[in-house]
Amino acid sequence: MALPATREQLLLLRQQMEAVRRGKALLERKRDALLRALEEDRRRFRSLQEQFDRVGRRVATTYSLLRLYEGQISLDLLRPGMGPVPLASFRHVLMGCAFVEFRRQGDESRPVSYDPALASIFTDDLVGALAELDHIFWTYINLRVKMGALEKALRDTVRKTSNLEHRVLPGLREDFGRIRDVLVERERQERYTLRKALRRQKTTESSGAQAGSSP
Repeated sequence: MALPATREQLLLLRQQMEAVRRGKALLERKRDALLRALEEDRRRFRSLQEQFDRVGRRVATTYSLLRLYEGQISLDLLRPGMGPVPLASFRHVLMGCAFVEFRRQGDESRPVSYDPALASIFTDDLVGALAELDHIFWTYINLRVKMGALEKALRDTVRKTSNLEHRVLPGLREDFGRIRDVLVERERQERYTLRKALRRQKTTESSGAQAGSSP
């Protein structure tokens, strides 16, 4: 639906364009801040990934050695002496982006049903590697969750910025230009009509004056 071609509408469109520009600038600042936060988290994640891979290889190696030299019975003795790990979740908000952090509740150590004094060096190595992997695992999970939330927020922010830049602003500019052109043409027609009326009035007055001066 075409907007009415009035000065009030032209003023309203100018205000709307200014508001959209301010909103776009805010979204661009948010986009840049999200990019910086993501880049920092990605650096941390790459470092953590290297640690995770290193400890994972250590777990695989010590597991294979333990099974090779001591058999399945030693692995059976390493079954956890507790049930599922109790977790608590904490909600965080960063630049309007919400994400959850998971934390283990209670004692972080997981007792195993074996006597360390009677265990072999392979068993001790595997238990130590699993403990190190457990610590890295939760840091890894929480960082990955945070990055996923930031990446989604970045996509949404880029989409909104693009929508303002390529759809909303051009539409407002088009309406503004159309109404401005209509008003300019209307004013031109009004000036032309006024000049024509003035010329007609002068002609009438001149004819009346000449008629009055005739004998």
